[in-house]
Amino acid sequence: MTEPFFHEQMSRLVGLRFVPSDLTTHWEALQDLPTTVLADAVSRAGRTRVDFPTPVQLREDADLCRAGTQVDSPDQTTPLAAPYAITVPQTNTVVRVTREWRYYCEDCSDSGRVARWCGHPAQKKPWQTELPCERRGEHGTHEWMDRCPCAETNPALVRKRARQAQYAAQHSATRPR
Repeated sequence: MTEPFFHEQMSRLVGLRFVPSDLTTHWEALQDLPTTVLADAVSRAGRTRVDFPTPVQLREDADLCRAGTQVDSPDQTTPLAAPYAITVPQTNTVVRVTREWRYYCEDCSDSGRVARWCGHPAQKKPWQTELPCERRGEHGTHEWMDRCPCAETNPALVRKRARQAQYAAQHSATRPR
């Protein structure tokens, strides 16, 4: 990466708060990144941060950008037969909804965890399944989380574990011992 390219990318973040007057520390810490990774990290920082990122924060953004692009994810949306519009409160922004997200597992919403209810059935929420917990003796009613039966085979969770394993392998190889 060249220093002019670096400064060009960093100038995209001047709208954030607390822009440093000198970017020498940023340059020294980030000059080894590939140009595409830095550009992606700066884009991510511009979307997710309020304050100008430190070199460590930009490197974390770069790691997230790399990890997110290494395992392809299929499109889990379906077109709606009749699109509709939603007005966002307080901003009066109108958002047109044309597609609907589809989970592989409706019970856990692809999280691998399902809500259970231990207690009086009348207090149970609609998304909870009645199932006593493993506590013994008297105890109060409560919600508890259980592993969803789809946890090992759900494609979204399998991809997530693959991304995490890739990320861990990359960082364990580069981390000094």
